[in-house]
Amino acid sequence: MKSIALANIFNPYYVFFSGSLGLGIALFLFKWNYPLPGDKIGQAFVEPPIFLVWVFLFAIFFGLLTVFILPAWGMLVYLLKNRVYINQNARTRNLVLLFFQAVLLAVVVFGLVQVSSSEISSAPTGFQMNDYLPQGHEGRMIFIYIYTFLTVLPVLLGMIVIYGGAKELAKKIEGVGKIENKLFPLIDDLNAFRGLLQNYLALLGIIFSMIPINTAGLRAILIAVNPNNEQAFPITYVILFGLIFSFILLLIYIPAHLALTETSRKLRDRLCPLHSLASLKPDIEQRKILDELLQTNISITENLKTGLITLAPLASSLLTSLFKINISLP
Repeated sequence: MKSIALANIFNPYYVFFSGSLGLGIALFLFKWNYPLPGDKIGQAFVEPPIFLVWVFLFAIFFGLLTVFILPAWGMLVYLLKNRVYINQNARTRNLVLLFFQAVLLAVVVFGLVQVSSSEISSAPTGFQMNDYLPQGHEGRMIFIYIYTFLTVLPVLLGMIVIYGGAKELAKKIEGVGKIENKLFPLIDDLNAFRGLLQNYLALLGIIFSMIPINTAGLRAILIAVNPNNEQAFPITYVILFGLIFSFILLLIYIPAHLALTETSRKLRDRLCPLHSLASLKPDIEQRKILDELLQTNISITENLKTGLITLAPLASSLLTSLFKINISLP
């Protein structure tokens, strides 16, 4: 399986036009009939200067979603078409299984978001978020939730497919035996899987990092409308959002990474086993070359340290709280 050339997918023209479309949709959502005429609560919500900052953050978020959504589905389709199958007759079964995994992800993600939202909207102090939101706000947010999920879903499914592909490659390695001309081409498949997994990691990190930031912006508006809301809507809720999405990301990424690493080591051991002490030095040198080629020595921690991109959802929420970053205009 060949690696996907992201430079061809995210070309400047596509990024500009799709990003502009996303920005336009977000501005339309929060400018057209928002608030409705005569909605005094809505007028109070949009009056603070921080509201414009919040709309700008949502416009950036929606622009990113619009840039990512088509490539995310395209990469998933490419992965399914080029995935290595031990048994081609199992394709239909695997697709059905993938569908049920998608449904399960939808239930888990929406369940976690619903629980978090209910905690925020009904705090023990009697705080009701809906009392401060414009009419029609909930419908707009449901649309954004669904659009976000449709962007994230193919990425999460892609990680699951990579996990399954790595396991199937491990079976193929065992079935091939020690035939080098059949084993060596599998390096390309493993590297393609690993490269795609890291691309997924970066994409999800960018998307998820915007969610707690937007939540912090909403909190700032509610505090501007009523200063008492600072205690009713504590910053810990923002941190909770960061924790939830970091957990979802790592929960799916880590098994895929471990499966690729385990399969890569199995391939290395088949291509260059340790025969005896007499050939130990040349064998170790060849194994080091294969380790670099297959990236078997790159740990999960080292991958996560790549820009700390995966922990961005949690990091952004912690920054807004621990460093007292106030998302508001002077």
